[in-house]
Amino acid sequence: MDHEHMRRLHGGKAGGFERVGFDVALKGKAAIATDTWEFRFERPAGFVYQAGRHVRMTVLNPPYRDKAGEARFLSFASAPQDEDLVFVMRMRETAFKRSLMALAEGNNVRIEMLVNAPHGAFALDDHATEPAVFLVGGIGVVPAYSMIRDALAKSTGRKLFLFYSSRTPADAPFLAELQALAGRHENLVFVPTMTGAELATWTGQKGRIDADLVRQHIGQFVPATYYIAGLPDMVSAMRSLLKREKVPAARVLAEEFGGFTMAHGHGKSRGGLLTLGIGLAVLAIVAAHLAAGAFVLRLGEFDLSNPALIAVGGVAAVLLLAKLIFILRSGHRK
Repeated sequence: MDHEHMRRLHGGKAGGFERVGFDVALKGKAAIATDTWEFRFERPAGFVYQAGRHVRMTVLNPPYRDKAGEARFLSFASAPQDEDLVFVMRMRETAFKRSLMALAEGNNVRIEMLVNAPHGAFALDDHATEPAVFLVGGIGVVPAYSMIRDALAKSTGRKLFLFYSSRTPADAPFLAELQALAGRHENLVFVPTMTGAELATWTGQKGRIDADLVRQHIGQFVPATYYIAGLPDMVSAMRSLLKREKVPAARVLAEEFGGFTMAHGHGKSRGGLLTLGIGLAVLAIVAAHLAAGAFVLRLGEFDLSNPALIAVGGVAAVLLLAKLIFILRSGHRK
């Protein structure tokens, strides 16, 4: 999930994005794949959502805390037709997930959702007729599972292709469920592929998703909407694949899982440039402070008739004065 992007969208009513919130009770939890758990919550009366959408979930009074906070953005694993709200995640030793695992049945969490979907939201267009092609890896199958089940329940007849990469079958949430769905619905083409080394009992496709594998099932890269979901490296690889195949960027929607990086384009490059810029700024400030200190401590030794010296000292003094004003104002605001 692209947490930074989601945090900005949830930051308030700017841009017309309003939120609704509910406290929902845990009904049950169960392991559904290696290190992967399903959490099932009561659905509030009248609660409506679109398949593929997400919520911000907050653990109330968490027993464990860390710097990442008590909230996470999670995609629905359930479909809008389901009785319960279901979320699925890989379990790691983070405070949020440890707190979630510690919940007893009947305990509440807080969920918040944007009322109106932002442009380019990771969701199916109910009015579209062209094929939808899902390229997903690992836990990225969660929103795809919700969207595909919703589309099949609505009997739209739209052609759906799901390419699902996992390390092993044991690591693949919803593998059996998706195989069963593909067996019952002709408009769903399901292509699971395994990338691990120990696959003695797996008789299906092996290896990563690539252009040749996609072509085997859809022919050429026909006009379609492409949905990518998975870890950042997987998302980046699929974006590159579609770009090489001349798929317009407007037809590609992506959702990253497992990190706090941006899922839109060159987030890593911008992050590197930002870090470099901050580093240079810090060096400049340190140099200015040193110059100011030297100017003040050795004022009597300098030739004050030197214009260059006066300029350097003046700049350093202005920087120190500006810093002092900033500190005083910050203290006043607090």
